[in-house]
Amino acid sequence: MTLQPPKSNTSATTSGCFHLKQRNVHYSTQHKYSQNMEVATTKGVLSHLSRLEVQKRSLKSQPQQPGGVKALRATVEALLTQRDQLRAEIQTHKNIKKLRVSMDKQCTNEEEETEEGMDEDSENSNLLRLMARHTQLKDLLHAHNVVGGYNVVKTRQGKGVCVSVATFYEGVYLNTYNLEIDVKPTVRISRHNVPPFIPLNNLAEQSNMQTDLRTLLDPLSQHLNAFAGRQQQFKFVKELHKSVEVMESNVLCSLLVLKFTVPREKTAVLCSLDYTDCTRSLPTRVHFESDAWYVSTNVLNWMRAATGSQ
Repeated sequence: MTLQPPKSNTSATTSGCFHLKQRNVHYSTQHKYSQNMEVATTKGVLSHLSRLEVQKRSLKSQPQQPGGVKALRATVEALLTQRDQLRAEIQTHKNIKKLRVSMDKQCTNEEEETEEGMDEDSENSNLLRLMARHTQLKDLLHAHNVVGGYNVVKTRQGKGVCVSVATFYEGVYLNTYNLEIDVKPTVRISRHNVPPFIPLNNLAEQSNMQTDLRTLLDPLSQHLNAFAGRQQQFKFVKELHKSVEVMESNVLCSLLVLKFTVPREKTAVLCSLDYTDCTRSLPTRVHFESDAWYVSTNVLNWMRAATGSQ
């Protein structure tokens, strides 16, 4: 019987060694990669910190601008001054409001209490009382004119009266026109400063002024206030719109022709405003002409008519 030698495990041993070497290589590769990542991360953080430090040093090394600081301080002081002024105005309005309440109620006890408080709180109490009285009279006058009131003063020992008709536009008082009217033996207008283009004589004939003077004053006030409104509109057009040229107008301001240019198209346009109703301040008809030849021809005709040339 022949004995065979046992089989060698060389292949298995070789295979195990190979796998072990692969693990070692893989582990060493991962270890080196992690070390490289840590080094890179450390370098990135350090470089960022170094950049921040350089920026900080550069900011410290830059000289401060004294002009900018002074400008900011001046702005702050101006704002503080404006704040103090606004506070003072608010307090003044509050004091005037308190005085107005006491004046409107006309209560002696409340007036004394309010005045005592004003003497303690404000050094200019007398001035505040005058301001409150001024606002009260102004409001009363405004209400008087709004409801159709007229200022009437007796003249010549009761033989005549002087009537004042005030005009206003958008809350702003304008001109005041006066009429001297004889009441004895008959009611008639003796003198006045009403413009001649206002039909005062026609209004007087159409009214019943012998028994009711308001039948004359109310239509007259409508005519005068409408004229004042048209006049103010004409004034605003010339002052606020420099590019608009007024080509034609009349004394009554019942007709207004304007020339202006469309910004994008650069086309000349004529705008005619016709105020047929002389008791209104708004136009009753508005007409536009945009043909270039027609506009230039009409402009030439109006210029010739205005200068009197042919």
